[in-house]
Amino acid sequence: MAKPTADEFIAALREVEDAGKVDALAALYGDDAQTSNPVQPEPATGVEGARKFWDAYRKSFERIHSRFHSILESEDKAMLEWTSDCETAAGVLTSYDGVSVFETRDGKITRFTAYFDPAELTATRGAEKDAGGRGEPDSGAYGATTGGVESGAEGASGQA
Repeated sequence: MAKPTADEFIAALREVEDAGKVDALAALYGDDAQTSNPVQPEPATGVEGARKFWDAYRKSFERIHSRFHSILESEDKAMLEWTSDCETAAGVLTSYDGVSVFETRDGKITRFTAYFDPAELTATRGAEKDAGGRGEPDSGAYGATTGGVESGAEGASGQA
């Protein structure tokens, strides 16, 4: 059974970020999978846990787009370095950096962990939206540059 690749993970993540659809990403997980990040004290378990984890992730943002800078893969692991540009549910424009690692067995993700500084999500690096719903990150906002690898439906060859 083939394991999920980083490109498949990114394509499924894109469905979550762009359309709020979590099923394709949850389908990559095994029944005993553990999913976690710094803001969730206990790992989410299994396919349903992954579905809830990614649904909560998407609902944390009005909009989000992740850019992947570096991807390393082996037989049973993948590491993705990324920057996510987002507007939080509170209307703050910001970006944050992190690394995600997933492990696979029997063709499914068995462990996913995202590593990032949660303070980057609560600090105001960008600008809050004005009354007209507009706002732009400061020119010095974290991750506001256009560098890095953009991933779209075709996947990335060179981050979630």
